[in-house]
Amino acid sequence: MLSLADELRMLPIFQRVPAAAVSSAATLWSLRDVGIGGMLWRSGAPVDEIGVVLAGDLRVLVSEAEVARVLPGEMIGEAAGFFAGNLRTASLVARAQTKVAVLPVTGLRTLRWQRSPMYGALLDTALTTLARRIQGANQKIGAMAQGREAAPVRAEPTFFTRLWKTLAPTAAPDPCPPLLPLLKALPGLAEAPPEVFQKLKDAFVAEAMEEGKPLFLEGEAASSAFLVGAGMVDVFRTVRGDRAERLATLKPGDVLGINTLILHGPRTASCVAVGRGWLYRMDSEAYESLTGDARLWWRESMLGSLATQLKLSNQAIRRDLGHTLRTLPPPKAGEPAQGASFQDLLAASGFLEGLPMSEGALEGIEVVITEDQKRNPRRR
Repeated sequence: MLSLADELRMLPIFQRVPAAAVSSAATLWSLRDVGIGGMLWRSGAPVDEIGVVLAGDLRVLVSEAEVARVLPGEMIGEAAGFFAGNLRTASLVARAQTKVAVLPVTGLRTLRWQRSPMYGALLDTALTTLARRIQGANQKIGAMAQGREAAPVRAEPTFFTRLWKTLAPTAAPDPCPPLLPLLKALPGLAEAPPEVFQKLKDAFVAEAMEEGKPLFLEGEAASSAFLVGAGMVDVFRTVRGDRAERLATLKPGDVLGINTLILHGPRTASCVAVGRGWLYRMDSEAYESLTGDARLWWRESMLGSLATQLKLSNQAIRRDLGHTLRTLPPPKAGEPAQGASFQDLLAASGFLEGLPMSEGALEGIEVVITEDQKRNPRRR
């Protein structure tokens, strides 16, 4: 019979962790057996542990509707377990006899204090899981939106535009704002030691924004994340051919493109400078060069940013989806309720390349059901 340490070592998320580190940390973990129909965690309860499924199958329930499944090897509780004071947003119920390795939040903090490689592996997994949820939600949200604006493009300047820029007087740009206050305002970084901030400052490069110029376009190769220093940035998602939906306007202190540092792939949205301003850019190379506590604190901050985006987008989608569904006619006899097929959207909801970090920032977002989707619920 395998010990808990043996079972943890066999998990893919810990395969790069030295066996001695896994064995040492195993004493902080415990096993939880959940019978068919049994509940592991209940929605609304305080988050006091995270877990990894060793065997079995868990249903993720939101308002009694199944929105996802969790299978062996997958981590659960990652969106909230790294931060104090959170509540469960879903219930977990076993579809089959299920075995889960659980780690109390106090044990997670112990691993961090010890700088255990296992903590780094858990943090890596949490980041990847949240980034993939957001990546998957891009397609769903794009399919729901109507596209009220033209999609951004990179337009080559005409001869007369280039001539005008050459002859016209150019106003001196406002000075670039200091980076340190912006970093300290990001999730989880307020208490970071000075040496962490110094390394993070070295990893960012300031660059000016030109009014109306795309920072990047959806589908382009991605290699950097940004922190808005001054000015504003509009976030667009292409939804219907050359049509796009404006999903957010980012302000100083907001981040965009964090997914780029976690998952490799093309840009999932377009970002365009509203006016002149400044950005701080972190390339993938600079990110990978971060070591020690600077890397630890920055990855925790990225996780906080992604978790905030997930929370805000959930709120926006639930609000707008509820408003939209109230305007639809009731289903005919024998037809499924039109809201039922949107549960997968709620399960995966996240938001694109960038999202405001402040409450109430998503008041303009709309999720739209087209006439075709009303007639054919399964196309949603």
